[in-house]
Amino acid sequence: MKALGFGLALMLLATVAWGQDQRPPATDAFRVSWDRETDPVDRRIEGRVHNDSPFRVTDVRLEVQGLDAGGRPVGRTFAWALGDIAPGGDSSFVTEAVPGAVTYRITVVSYDVVSGPVARESR
Repeated sequence: MKALGFGLALMLLATVAWGQDQRPPATDAFRVSWDRETDPVDRRIEGRVHNDSPFRVTDVRLEVQGLDAGGRPVGRTFAWALGDIAPGGDSSFVTEAVPGAVTYRITVVSYDVVSGPVARESR
């Protein structure tokens, strides 16, 4: 019975140690690029989110902060990147333009990790 308890404790410690090595990416592991759509009636921002982390992520939420010519905030909105983003991959997003904004600061504010890096076998 002691051996079973010791084995279970050892498995739990190994699981905790593995989980600590699999830290999710910081939000600076993402690069965001954007451009205005050319339609003069329906002003929208479209862009891409690139995942520089070794993790597959989903539910990537972006804060879109509109700035005036002096770099001061004039409003903000939020957008979602479409689908999962594989490591090294990218996804797109579209959102309404912020009234009065001449440029934008767009940052990743949250995401969910789908899977971690795949360990490679050594031969």
